[in-house]
Amino acid sequence: MEIDEAVEQIRKIFNIDYEFDKDCFVEFERKKKCQAYAIDGSSIKLFDAYSFSIFARRVGYILADERKVKEKRVDDVSIDIIYGENAEAKNDERREEEEYELAKKCAKDGILVLLDGCLRGKVNGIVGISKKSGYKIGNVPMLFLIKKFGDKILPCKCWYYEMEKNIYAVKFHPYSRFVFRVDYTGNDVEEMLSEISALCNDVSYLGYPYPLAEIHKAVKISQQEGNYLRYAMQQKAVEKGMEWENIFYDYHEYLEG
Repeated sequence: MEIDEAVEQIRKIFNIDYEFDKDCFVEFERKKKCQAYAIDGSSIKLFDAYSFSIFARRVGYILADERKVKEKRVDDVSIDIIYGENAEAKNDERREEEEYELAKKCAKDGILVLLDGCLRGKVNGIVGISKKSGYKIGNVPMLFLIKKFGDKILPCKCWYYEMEKNIYAVKFHPYSRFVFRVDYTGNDVEEMLSEISALCNDVSYLGYPYPLAEIHKAVKISQQEGNYLRYAMQQKAVEKGMEWENIFYDYHEYLEG
C-alpha cells in the first residue's frame, strides 16, 4: 500500500457521523479555584537478556492549585529485574501499582487526587484521566465520535457524557481540541469536573489539567538518564568481573551500528 492509499483509507475510517442521545450530554459550569494532587510514573527498559529484563522506574506527585505548583516530590529511580515472558507488561503493572499506592497516600489528605490513566475499581477521592478511552465504535475511537457530536450540540461549552457507569468523556474547556476519559466513582461528578476545569486553562495544555502535564515531565526518565544508568550498571559489573557484554549482547544492534 502506498502512502496516498493508506491516508485515503484512514480518511474513510474517520469520515462517519454517529448519533448519540443528546440528553446524555451534560453541560457544566467551570469553577475558578481548585487544589489537587497529580500522580504519574515513568519507566524504561535498560537491558534485555531474553530470560530476564532490567527496568528503571520512578513515580512522583505534584500538589497544585489553579495558579501554581505548591509542592513536588519525585522519587529516585529504582532498578527492577523481571524474569520470564511478558516482562514489559509486568513492569507496567508494577509501575501502576506504585502510582496507586502513592495516590492512596495523597488521598488521605482529603484533597482531590488526579491519576494519569484509568482506575482499577472503586477508589475514593481519586480521579483517573486518560487520553484514550479503550472504547471504539466500529474502527473509530469512541472519544473522537463523542467529541465530534458534542461540539455540534454544545459548541464552545464544557460538557460530559457518561460512557458507562463511573466512566465519562469530558471536555474541560470550551475551546479545547480534545476530550478525555475520566474515571470517578463518587456521587458528585459534576462538582468534581467543575473543580478540575479550573486547572485546565494553561494555553500549553488547554483543556487538560496542567498539574498532570507537569508531573509527567518531572518523572519522565529521559534517554540521557537511561544511557547513564546503563553505563553505570555496566561499569559496576565490570568491576565485579562480570562478562556483561556476553550476557546482554544483541548482534542485531551490532549490525545496525
